Amino acid sequence: MRADVLDGLNDDQRAVATCERNAMVIAGPGSGKTSTLARKASLILQDPGRRLAAVTFTREAALELRERIVKLAGEECMPRLLVGTFHSTMQMMSFPHLCRGKFATEIMSSAKSGFGKKQWEIARESVRRLYISRAMAHLGLDMEIEDASRIIEQVKSGRPAEEKIHEDLAYAYADVMERNGVIDFQDILLKTIQGLKDGHVTPLNVTDMFIDEYQDTDLVQFNWAEQHYLANVRLTGVGDDDQSIYGFRNALGYEGMLRFCSMFRAEQLMLGRNYRSHQEVLGPSVNVIRNNQGRIDKHLVANKGVGGAARWQTFGSRNDEAFAAASYGFDALRSNATVGILARTNRRLDDVEANLSARGIPYRRPPGESVLNRQEVEIFGTALQTIFKPDARSLDALLGWNGVGEDDLKGIKRAFNGQMIVGSPDDFRRNNISDDGKKRWQDFVKLFTGWQHSLNSGVENLLIHGVYEWLLIGAPDNRSKKMLEIAKEIYQPRRADANGNPAQSIKERLAAVKRAQDDRKEKENLKETVVELMTAHGSKGLEFDHVWIIGAEEGTFPAKDGALEEERRLMYVAMTRSRKDLVISTGGGSPPSLFIAESGIERVYAKEEESEAVA
Repeated sequence: MRADVLDGLNDDQRAVATCERNAMVIAGPGSGKTSTLARKASLILQDPGRRLAAVTFTREAALELRERIVKLAGEECMPRLLVGTFHSTMQMMSFPHLCRGKFATEIMSSAKSGFGKKQWEIARESVRRLYISRAMAHLGLDMEIEDASRIIEQVKSGRPAEEKIHEDLAYAYADVMERNGVIDFQDILLKTIQGLKDGHVTPLNVTDMFIDEYQDTDLVQFNWAEQHYLANVRLTGVGDDDQSIYGFRNALGYEGMLRFCSMFRAEQLMLGRNYRSHQEVLGPSVNVIRNNQGRIDKHLVANKGVGGAARWQTFGSRNDEAFAAASYGFDALRSNATVGILARTNRRLDDVEANLSARGIPYRRPPGESVLNRQEVEIFGTALQTIFKPDARSLDALLGWNGVGEDDLKGIKRAFNGQMIVGSPDDFRRNNISDDGKKRWQDFVKLFTGWQHSLNSGVENLLIHGVYEWLLIGAPDNRSKKMLEIAKEIYQPRRADANGNPAQSIKERLAAVKRAQDDRKEKENLKETVVELMTAHGSKGLEFDHVWIIGAEEGTFPAKDGALEEERRLMYVAMTRSRKDLVISTGGGSPPSLFIAESGIERVYAKEEESEAVA
């Protein structure tokens, strides 16, 4: 054993690194779990007969862990090391030929799969949302896409549906996906697990496996771990039940961690020394989370000791709160500190973004909230792309937006399969297409011919306006209509300007938007220091010198329809992102969150409030 690999580890970390049994590691926030796992991996890989797979929930976490392992263990370990997300790892299991380069070659050399060589096509998020809308429209359901998405995920994961209509929604969505030859990310897991159970996919050829953020795993991922346990793989789960915030995604949380210990006869180990936060931040965070009943008891210690600050404040309005938070972010940047402004919901961050933008303060918001992910931008681009090159999938999307029913869409695909022809009465009769479906199809073919004429005539602005007017007819509400206006502006052809920006045709605008969609992940990884805006959910796994949590009001945080213990865990996650300075605020006129009272942090008054507080 190389003793230097263990240098610098505390006693608890050393116990994790040297454990040779199945283990569940309870890792508190800022407890050095990545460093500990990297040391443990290095010890494992010193034995040339051992092979290791480590799975995480994010690409960033996987890359960081892999880099640390290679730095400690050396490049010679790479053929015996696989580090990736659940989705990338399972996709490689289903398509072993995807294993290229130096990593995991020894692990995947004997892998077998019955899925063949043709990879699954994964629907973009904007397309997935569009198909969910289609499924809801087919069933006459009126609900938020996020709620419908959660229902679909629940049904697909095998949990019982609360209502029959929820099953119907999942089936309608699956039908649209299958007809268009695409799957979503959840399907990667489901298909691979089924392949493992059927014997069409072989378990990873490893001796050891790490599963990070175990509290976020669902039943499908538990089954995946179980298949490897049955193949005599030594398992190490790492997680924190206090940071289980994805119950709405069917995460097993506390119960899943207990099940891991029971089913896999795992030793329970604890990492409780926090190297991230000062006591002024960690103490109030612990005060909040200890009010939960269903949790593993922990003793968390702030290794930095005292030296930080935590406070809360009430503002007269959301705009006042947003202005103060933006100023806080600006001051942090001037002092070369990292800063995150967090909220329970994305919508609450809009006022802060407006303040930052108006004042020229640099900021970043996660690309998942980009307008490029909106279904209206997706369908507008689909319409334009179809004018250049029509195909069955694009026509299916456009007709679905126009209100053509799912049964008629199936018939239209059978009859014409992407060909833009009016069709004969026999075409419609043979394929059971209704009179309404027939009219909508024939009207669209005529409209499409006019669009192509506009394109060929060079009147691109007229074409954009025509597409916009047609799409407005299918917009379900005013919010959707407003987003179509934004989409219209996005795809509008550009003239050359005095700033040196060249002219762009519709075709060039389509290519530019596609590049922007592909570049979102790269932009997310840029390292420049800016004010980071994100939800409490989105902040998990990150840390900042300064953190401001806005909207800590009853009915907002905790959400009025949220499970209290999960909402409390979410606040705990948000609070523990801070290294040194923590501010929590209210500005909506509602009473302060009960979490503020639980935390015990001190209130700070604005100058105009001080006299009232004294009185």
